[in-house]
Amino acid sequence: MLNLRKEKERNDRMKKQLDERLLKSGAAGLHNELNQALPDKLKPGNVGDINKIIWPFWFTFTAPVLPINTGSNGFVTITQEAAFIWMSTSKTVFKRTGAAPNYVYTAIDGANPDDDLSSANNLTVSIRDAQSSRVFMGSPIEIDDIGPANEPSVLPTPQFIMPNATIECAFQNNHASNVYVPWITLFGYRIRIENAENLLSTIFG
Repeated sequence: MLNLRKEKERNDRMKKQLDERLLKSGAAGLHNELNQALPDKLKPGNVGDINKIIWPFWFTFTAPVLPINTGSNGFVTITQEAAFIWMSTSKTVFKRTGAAPNYVYTAIDGANPDDDLSSANNLTVSIRDAQSSRVFMGSPIEIDDIGPANEPSVLPTPQFIMPNATIECAFQNNHASNVYVPWITLFGYRIRIENAENLLSTIFG
């Protein structure tokens, strides 16, 4: 019991010291102290000047079950909190087989486009900015051309998307018999900035 009491007293003293240091140094000081004390994997990316904060993020589009010759659009909104730098894209596709109520959903990776059992043949996708109508793809592409989650397709140039923008992902199943459930994920970074120039100089130097 005595050891427990001493340990509690020691912890209380340490907490009081840390609280006093935080009050004196502020967020910037805390950021520096944590960077010095923590290993890389534990260092914070969201402590400090609000205009210098950047952190990894992703948005996922999902579609309902897509029967043959059916399309569906998914939407995500970049919240007002921060802009989004879109860096890479991945896909996940499930193929539905069987009959109700015992449907079976099998994940397919698209590694072999010639194998109809493991590929999402004739399932296309296109992505655009729903508000400005800016198109990120010249035309719909086969979803199999996009990498899986463990090997996402990296964009040749990062795409800067402003806060409050709505991004639309259009899925179209043109297969004669396969029924799909597709997901598309956009990977990148959220960043709070004073203006677009600061962000673009971060990306392009």
